[in-house]
Amino acid sequence: MARNCFVISALLACVGGGTSVTARTADRRPALEVVMDNRSPSAGPELAMACARIRFIFDEAGIRVTFVMQSDGLAGAASGHDRIRLVLLDQREADQVIAGEVKRLGFAIPPAYRVYVHYDRVEALARFYHVHPGWFLGVVMAHELAHVLLPGAGHADAGLMARSLSPDPKMPMAFTRQEAQVMRERLSGEMTLARR
Repeated sequence: MARNCFVISALLACVGGGTSVTARTADRRPALEVVMDNRSPSAGPELAMACARIRFIFDEAGIRVTFVMQSDGLAGAASGHDRIRLVLLDQREADQVIAGEVKRLGFAIPPAYRVYVHYDRVEALARFYHVHPGWFLGVVMAHELAHVLLPGAGHADAGLMARSLSPDPKMPMAFTRQEAQVMRERLSGEMTLARR
C-alpha cells in the first residue's frame, strides 16, 4: 500500500506541469509537452526524479517542459507536432518492439514524434555505477527527446548528445548553446504554424 501511494504521488508530481501546449510560456520560453506512456511497472518510483531532471536540463536550454500521463482519453491526441510521446519499456516489451543492440538505452523516431526508453537497461547501468536510477533515467530521456527536436543532428562527440552516455553526476549533462538555440527555434516555429 505504501509503495502504491508513493507511485501515485510520483506520477502526480510528474504530471503537475499542466496539460496544454502553448507557443510560449508566460516568461516567453518555448514549451514542450511530453506524453508519458509508462509500460514498465518498476519505473514508477523513479519517474518523479526523472521528470525533475528533464525539466532542469531543458530549463537550462530555455525550454519549459510539461508532462501528461498517457490515458485512454488522450490516446488519440498523443501525436503530432505539438508534443512528443515517450514510452518507457520493460524487458519483455522491449524484446517485442525491437531486436538488435542489447546495450541500446533508448531510441527516437523523429517523424512520429515518439521516443522509447528501456527502463531495465537504464536502471541496471545506473546501479552498476552507484547512481540514482531516476537521475540517469532523466538524462537518457532528455537525450532521446532531443533527437526528435534535432532530427538531423545525430550524436555529438561529448555532452548530453554523445553516442554513449555515462551515468556520472560529476559530468555536466547539458545541451550546447547551438543545440539549445535550434530546439527553441524549432519549438517556437512549430507552435506558431500549428496555430495558423
